[in-house]
Amino acid sequence: MNMNITIDTVIQCGKANGWEVRTDRQGKEIIFEFCKFTPAGQDFGFSASMKGNSIDSLADDIEDYYEGFDPDYEASLWIGKDGHGRRGAPYHIKDIVADMEKAEEMVYGLLEAIRGIA
Repeated sequence: MNMNITIDTVIQCGKANGWEVRTDRQGKEIIFEFCKFTPAGQDFGFSASMKGNSIDSLADDIEDYYEGFDPDYEASLWIGKDGHGRRGAPYHIKDIVADMEKAEEMVYGLLEAIRGIA
């Protein structure tokens, strides 16, 4: 498969699932940055890399990110010193955690879509 077609296919797959997708080439790796708003309106994003021309390597990298995703830890990054959400996060901690759980589901949905390309 042509490298450009693979990159375009990944970008279209991401967009079809509501993600904004940016790419950057680093040697033989393509870094994909996936960005999307969570249901509570937080700007959420992560990066994953594709080595060579392997869509499987991209899917594996997304899966590694998904497996390591911790909604509680991610939520803690949005809690201010007053114990409530900051920088656009929901006010209540339970709502921030629920939103990060939705973010985790969003990543899984993207992973399934990318696996569907392969």
